[in-house]
Amino acid sequence: MIKKQRVVVVTGGGTGMGKAIAEMFAKNSDQVFIVGRRLEKLKEVAVAYPKNIHPVVGDITDPKSIQDVVKVVRKQYQVVDVLVNCAGGSGYAEEGLLLQDALDAWNKVIATNLSGTFLMIYAFRPYLRRPGGRIINITSLAAFAGSSRSGGEVYAAAKSGVHGLTRTLVRQLGPEGITVNCVAPGFIEQTEFFGPTIPEERIKGVIANTPLRRTGTPMDVAPAVFYLASDDASFVTGEILNVNGGQQFSR
Repeated sequence: MIKKQRVVVVTGGGTGMGKAIAEMFAKNSDQVFIVGRRLEKLKEVAVAYPKNIHPVVGDITDPKSIQDVVKVVRKQYQVVDVLVNCAGGSGYAEEGLLLQDALDAWNKVIATNLSGTFLMIYAFRPYLRRPGGRIINITSLAAFAGSSRSGGEVYAAAKSGVHGLTRTLVRQLGPEGITVNCVAPGFIEQTEFFGPTIPEERIKGVIANTPLRRTGTPMDVAPAVFYLASDDASFVTGEILNVNGGQQFSR
């Protein structure tokens, strides 16, 4: 574990991967601000770490809401060490939709998975530690392999966009001593993204298509994020770290 206490902001910190990431930083005695739209979920995470996890209600698709999140964090700390953009969500533009409905589906998914990441980085960029700041974006296997579901090209495009955003920021922020990396999970159970009622046949299909022959869990993702936020990764930037059991080689 890392000894020095850091200030960490995690979006989507109320459930799934975001929750596991926040808890790992809190166990290291870091000060962690978890951002989400549902206060009750955030409080459930914070109750086990009342001195280290701080719930902040915020919507990453709303610039005004993000500004309010920044104010909450900076009221206590002037500098942020780590920004983890974990908030996201699925969405599909199924074939046969009216064109306006397809556009609405596209805009919603892009806003949640790409624009929200951009806005959080844009808002917190002036307050990241220099040198030593860390930005870690959670993307997806879909950014490499595409979505296996009809209409999922919207989600795949959004996550691919995060890869392009990350690589561009590497050049911009590197001279300031800030690293920017991604973690790209595959099929991760125990998350709201995949839901509690995944058909058993689908899970069996994923396992059969994964070299390590199992699905992932949020605790497979959290250590990868923690590593990229550490001093051990101070010379790692622009990396897209796959956490999918080798599934990227099976598609």
